[in-house]
Amino acid sequence: MPNAAPIMTPKARDQLQKQERSASVVGFEEAVVDFFVDAADLLGVPKSVAVLYGIVFASPQPLSFADIEARVTLSKGSISQGLRVLREMGAIKEVSAPADRSELFTPDLEMRRLIQRFLEQRLQKQLDAGKSRLGDLQRALPDLEKSHAETLRTRLKQLQSWHEKARALLPIARTFLKLAPG
Repeated sequence: MPNAAPIMTPKARDQLQKQERSASVVGFEEAVVDFFVDAADLLGVPKSVAVLYGIVFASPQPLSFADIEARVTLSKGSISQGLRVLREMGAIKEVSAPADRSELFTPDLEMRRLIQRFLEQRLQKQLDAGKSRLGDLQRALPDLEKSHAETLRTRLKQLQSWHEKARALLPIARTFLKLAPG
């Protein structure tokens, strides 16, 4: 289906430059970008970062900064910052071509590393912050009549239980990721 019309999706429509590539290539890029924008929304990752990852992921060849810039409507600063975030997350890797000294980017397809970095960078920080926030909530319990106060204490205990379970699962998830094939 080489002459298929592009998939004009609302999330990608305003994010991608369409010139100098076939309609089917642009359509595929839009669909991939939309996929990652939706996933990023669930994980709290900025849309611009998802757009950049989608463009790199949708390309069969590694892309330079200039290649990426030609494909998206983001500013140079947003592209630079987004690529830095993606490198730090382990979502992309730099590759070099013997004849070209520019940085080229390709997706790192090893899901285990992506999940490990997500666990380390996001979830661990959230759990660490959650412990002190739960203490703050405990101290902030309002003075209410006995039945209402007990209801709020029970709910707070449930939050603390969820937090403890999440903290207990984190080392198990890390161990599983180390054992799972790449």
